[in-house]
Amino acid sequence: MTGSSLLTLLVLAATAAISPFSLVVFSLVLASDRGARNGVAFILGWIVTVTLIGAVMIALGDAINVPTRTGARKWFFALQLALGTVLILLWLRRRVRRRDPKPELPKPTGKTPGWQRRIATMGFLGAFVLGGATQTWPVMIAAGAEVATLDIPVAAAMAWIVLFAIVTTAGIDVLEVLAIRSPGTAAARLDRIRSYVEHHRDSVINWLVLLGGLVLVFRGVIGLF
Repeated sequence: MTGSSLLTLLVLAATAAISPFSLVVFSLVLASDRGARNGVAFILGWIVTVTLIGAVMIALGDAINVPTRTGARKWFFALQLALGTVLILLWLRRRVRRRDPKPELPKPTGKTPGWQRRIATMGFLGAFVLGGATQTWPVMIAAGAEVATLDIPVAAAMAWIVLFAIVTTAGIDVLEVLAIRSPGTAAARLDRIRSYVEHHRDSVINWLVLLGGLVLVFRGVIGLF
């Protein structure tokens, strides 16, 4: 594992770990009928999905230009460059929309959205699937591509992917621990966290998208040229 690859993975892991959307969805899971138990299922689903994404990227790397894998490395660096460019364009789009906001329509009150009601009543399997679906997909794919460029055995590459997957759950792990340690005050705490995240969501997302995009573009350019 090179220093540049490790730094790239750390930045991507931090980007995924503090994703506002993931934190809000996970707080809703913890507030469901089965609370902390569903939280564990959500985390497991998250880790399994990230690991599978990494496994696919590593398998693609092994299938391209064996045995030198030079072509594979170039392909994955190009993928990182493309993903980084998409993130930067998304950041620019969000900035333009923020400067020229559309008038907000009044939000309906007194009725919980259907997707929130489904989360509130879901079981272990549903939480597991939701954890897999609630991903920052460009970040996870980019991380798998980064590991796939390394000239290391498949077993070692998979170990790095699993470690990366675990690190990306740091944000939701904190919420899970708080819910387990103080179940009596979990609902009020989660409401405060959800309110804070939603209030600062746009700003955090903008910074995460820009940072992730710049890192991926830089990594892709360095790898290709």
